[in-house]
Amino acid sequence: MRILNREELLKARNFKVARITLQNDEGKEFAREVIEHPGAACVVPLLDNDTVLMVEQWRIGARKPLLEIPAGTLDEGEDPMACAARELEEETGYRAGKLEHMFTMFPSPGILDEKMFIFMARELTPSKTNFDEDEQISNRPMSFRDLRIQLKANNIKDGKTIAALGYLMVFKPFLGETRT
Repeated sequence: MRILNREELLKARNFKVARITLQNDEGKEFAREVIEHPGAACVVPLLDNDTVLMVEQWRIGARKPLLEIPAGTLDEGEDPMACAARELEEETGYRAGKLEHMFTMFPSPGILDEKMFIFMARELTPSKTNFDEDEQISNRPMSFRDLRIQLKANNIKDGKTIAALGYLMVFKPFLGETRT
């Protein structure tokens, strides 16, 4: 697959929409639209070995509040770990003594080039929040047991949160200090 051309269709605050003209291995040309996004950092904040500091916030895409992990868009040239630390403090009012990269994912690669960097935060200390103008966020500490119940009941709808919690629950015994 080879990219032949890119045409910008829309430039918004946090993303662009482009039409990409491609050529496949047989020489056939076709166009696809893609949402171009600078990427995001997401954080699973552990208050202790059994409690995740979730947040509840209203999301325009869902048109309702969602229970999720803190996350935010990377600023231009920003290191994902620095973004994760910034978003954790802005959204929860906590700073991380330890911040570890868990995994990286593409949430919807069929239409979106966004790359999400997922981190685990430990040794949290209180700080203060700094919400963006469009954010209404509440902290919701939850035990892993309660999170499993919420996941099984399909009450957590946010994809990055489902992926991050699932990953952490599978690999938790191998993550050193988080062993219970």
